[in-house]
Amino acid sequence: MAQDIFYVKLESLNGDVIHQFTRSSTGILDYTGTVDAADLSQMQCVEGSRYFTPSWYTYLPTEMITEITVYLPGDIQKLDANQYSFLLHIGAILLAVQERDPLLVAELVNRRSSVFGSFLPILLHIIKPVAAEALFAWVYGSFRGEGKFPEIYKKNVEISIGETDTTAILFAAARDALTPNPETESAKEMFIRYFKQNKPFNLTIGLVGASSHPWVESLSKLHSTTDFSFGMNFTEKSLLAGQKIQEIYASLKSKAQAEPYNPHDSNAISVSIDSLESFYRGIPGKSKAGYIRATGAEILRKARPNLFSYKTTLWRMGATPSYFENSIIMRLEF
Repeated sequence: MAQDIFYVKLESLNGDVIHQFTRSSTGILDYTGTVDAADLSQMQCVEGSRYFTPSWYTYLPTEMITEITVYLPGDIQKLDANQYSFLLHIGAILLAVQERDPLLVAELVNRRSSVFGSFLPILLHIIKPVAAEALFAWVYGSFRGEGKFPEIYKKNVEISIGETDTTAILFAAARDALTPNPETESAKEMFIRYFKQNKPFNLTIGLVGASSHPWVESLSKLHSTTDFSFGMNFTEKSLLAGQKIQEIYASLKSKAQAEPYNPHDSNAISVSIDSLESFYRGIPGKSKAGYIRATGAEILRKARPNLFSYKTTLWRMGATPSYFENSIIMRLEF
């Protein structure tokens, strides 16, 4: 039977990736995966939604600077608003999964849960490869805390189409990987087992306490030195300065390491990043930028007690130089 075909194209410096969706004659939307090529010449082209407002970000890696385009059949009939909204917003999640940014997956699900809740089977399938890490970062890697997760974990029930709770959605997508058993272990114990039994991992996770540590203090100096103010103007001078800032952030080296000697928390994991003060002077050296949230650090340390060093990259950074608390996002590989 005839069906409509839609494409979501991700265009980046690393190449193009085209994802295909279909709609049956009865109006059911489905995801069929990536395709090598597609004839897009006769299709309507609309711009897909990217993360939050792009100008919200102070730094994004080049992998995430991607154009998202949605292609609709030229003669499309009866495309309802929900299906159209889903197609416009799913591209950012496809990119976050592709680039292994599980925290961004969680953030995007949360931002558009009312849209994605109507298409849960497709969403769960798409985010499944990174769902466990997304749930971990969402629940244990930020100030929002565990929220409803203990209750959701204890019930351990299937969710229904229309569910809009981000934690419930992530847990449903991660269930096969995490194999939860609330009767014999706590949620923290489940994640400890998961990280102990499986590797390697790519986590994206926010830092806490950043505003209390010296790395953040030099950020405003970086921006004033390059004479660039986000959102103020787009003159040639400021655009060049903005490009320079991106290059500087991309060049910074970082390190996450355990602090079993920490008098406040023996499970602490600190993160240090190349000091911008040292950058100005041409002298290499790192300064402390913050910590992995205590509960998340406890899980990682108990899962791998003999692991003291984590390969780390400054992955993205949001807000403005005056407010970086919990918006400095690191990628941890272990």
